[in-house]
Amino acid sequence: MEPRSDMHELTQKVKRKALELGFARVGITTPDDIEGYEDILCAREGYGLWNPQDPASKLRIAPHTREVVPGAKSVISLVRAVGGIDFPEKLLQHAGRIYLGRCYVPPEDTLEGHRIVLFEEYLASLGIASLYNHTNMQLVDRAIAARAGVITYGKNNFAYAGEHGSFIVLISIPVDTELECEVHEPRRPCPKDCRKCIDACPTHAIADDGSLNPTRCVLYSNFMPGEHKDTAVTDLIGMRVHGCDACQEACPRNARALASPKAKDPYLEWLAGEFDLEKMLFCDDAYYEACIRPIMFNYIRDLEIFRQNAAIAMGNSGDARYVPALQRAAEEGSEQVRRFAAHALEQLGA
Repeated sequence: MEPRSDMHELTQKVKRKALELGFARVGITTPDDIEGYEDILCAREGYGLWNPQDPASKLRIAPHTREVVPGAKSVISLVRAVGGIDFPEKLLQHAGRIYLGRCYVPPEDTLEGHRIVLFEEYLASLGIASLYNHTNMQLVDRAIAARAGVITYGKNNFAYAGEHGSFIVLISIPVDTELECEVHEPRRPCPKDCRKCIDACPTHAIADDGSLNPTRCVLYSNFMPGEHKDTAVTDLIGMRVHGCDACQEACPRNARALASPKAKDPYLEWLAGEFDLEKMLFCDDAYYEACIRPIMFNYIRDLEIFRQNAAIAMGNSGDARYVPALQRAAEEGSEQVRRFAAHALEQLGA
């Protein structure tokens, strides 16, 4: 094991390795509480699933790092950028870029998951223990990254990393070692009179002050079970089945990232030829493993929800070629699939 250097040299080694492994930015901050975060979250409409005061909330997040990770002495904030991928247009109409990039909370047996594992192994070689939970970290990544100085906020609630824009994924790795930490105040350098993201949101989820009602966000309608989906909202989400980039695409702060050189992703090129809403509507385990799970493993595990989302997308498409498949689903599907298939048929005038 490499002997410990002084704190500065150790910190620089950690940062260099993160960049070597392909992370776009790296910062280190303290594990102190994110003051005021919990009060703001609990006061906002629609955040019950994320309520840090409710142990039963499914997506509970914790602004108190030391409570979740008692041994943490520093937190490494990593930024992984996906804006350099040439995403096929066919897939962009159905899924968000960070999901197509397969780097948001990636399983350990994937390329992106192994990138994190390699970083942890390097930390271990320096005598630093990673306290990262690969399945449910619960930490407030954006607030941690802002304090570490690697991102700023956008009015659309996304995090921005300079030339990489908001097409990024944040990873917070608590460690048992005291490193050189930075503490920055959060900033939102959007022009006060700019409302392009607000106007671009198809479901009107962003308020004039920039606060988000998550229950109106496209992704919420995507991952919630059918009984919690509101057709008044799903009628507005278009053909999106896993995430939405509308507010990010409209943002002037993303112009540079969107115009930057792109490289094709061989898997996505293959997937563009295989991805099909009808196949999703009747998906079996084989199709799920080949074409759905690799880009949509983040929030949804129930194939029924994917089938519901496919029916919703078909109804919103305005394309009558989906009528036969929807008629079959309206007869053979589960209760919620039948519900959305019937609604889609009404939308298509069938």
